[in-house]
Amino acid sequence: MRFSVCACDQDLHWRFPFPLRGSYEHCARLAAKIGYDAIELQIQDPLKYDGNKLKTCLDAYHMQVSSVTTGLAFTFEGMSMTDDDADAREKTVTRLKRQLDLAKVLDTKILLGIIRGRMKLGETKEDFEAKLTDSMWCLLEYAKEIGSGIIFEHINRNDGDIYNSTERTMQFIEKFQSPYLFYNIDTYHMITDDPSPTEALKRSWKKLELFHVSDEDRMLPDDKHFDFVEVADLLQRLNYQRWVTLECKPLPTSEVAARQGFDYLKRVFKKQV
Repeated sequence: MRFSVCACDQDLHWRFPFPLRGSYEHCARLAAKIGYDAIELQIQDPLKYDGNKLKTCLDAYHMQVSSVTTGLAFTFEGMSMTDDDADAREKTVTRLKRQLDLAKVLDTKILLGIIRGRMKLGETKEDFEAKLTDSMWCLLEYAKEIGSGIIFEHINRNDGDIYNSTERTMQFIEKFQSPYLFYNIDTYHMITDDPSPTEALKRSWKKLELFHVSDEDRMLPDDKHFDFVEVADLLQRLNYQRWVTLECKPLPTSEVAARQGFDYLKRVFKKQV
């Protein structure tokens, strides 16, 4: 398995769980110095980036991209794959296609989490899933066309709807039977909605592309709320070779959080160096 850390080049509140802050050149340089293999990019509008220049910048530090995330477009622009307005949904899908274009240049995949939207008052689960399914089909067709990929994240019941547990999320992923659709599991969400983290891993590992490490309240792991050792051992036994990504608040400082997080990942997830 390889280690990654969430990075963000926007000036966001410390409550956002992205340890590394600043330009992506700065984040790549620091991540490489600490020992990470990749950074996860928080991208609101991909058209504001020159993918080739960004890749050249990251390559200078031998830094890969574990994923291109999409949630900031929901947070700050209200873009949603399940918007009641068909034109708004189409606009969101178009934005996500541009995210896929950027991810293709960076040799990675996009991550879909909160941009899928929230259920409206009185909306049925069936109606919500129907809209999400339509949007997902459009994206999967485009991902196949350009040879890119999509990672779908489970989100706990406090922050998301329907796809809270690994089992329910995998049911949604599997109905597409697509080799371009993958799964992201997150320990922060597992604490609430996966009673047995090891069973969740066994259920999903063939589709698992990202494993986010985050403790209660999006803090650094402290082994008081979640058995990270147990899941790390299982990942080793399953021969998991993809990304293990630190996602936590930049406390007490950005660099300290990233360094302490890396030391924890190296110790518990047994990175070979």
